[in-house]
Amino acid sequence: MTSTVKRSVPAPALVKMGNPLVRMLLGSPLHGVLDGSFLVLHLTGRKTGRRYNIPVGYVDMEGRLAVVTVARWRVNLRGGADVEVTRHGRLRPMHALLDEDPASVAVSYQAMIDRIGLTKATAPARHLAAGRTSAYGPGT
Repeated sequence: MTSTVKRSVPAPALVKMGNPLVRMLLGSPLHGVLDGSFLVLHLTGRKTGRRYNIPVGYVDMEGRLAVVTVARWRVNLRGGADVEVTRHGRLRPMHALLDEDPASVAVSYQAMIDRIGLTKATAPARHLAAGRTSAYGPGT
């Protein structure tokens, strides 16, 4: 069986209004409403030094957090980068790696689809597209 995954991105105005709300919720005692699907990725721009706090959908792949995006901020993770993640209401240090190899990303997509199902994997919040970011815990 062959499945086609289409990229689905929310309207920019919705993202601009929704991201601050999601960031606030994930850092508050109400974080449980979104914990199973979202986290805030805190990273620093390689060239600008600008701090980014980005709400993203994720999938827990056997203890490794996988985020799939085509957003421009992902290039800050090339070669690996120390980041912080707000998940379950707590800020944690992690190390992120960007995987841009099409064959490897395809295998990762299939693993995510197998884990969470095609319907959830293709939901707009997942942003399935041409880059995969994996965040690993401290020391891994």
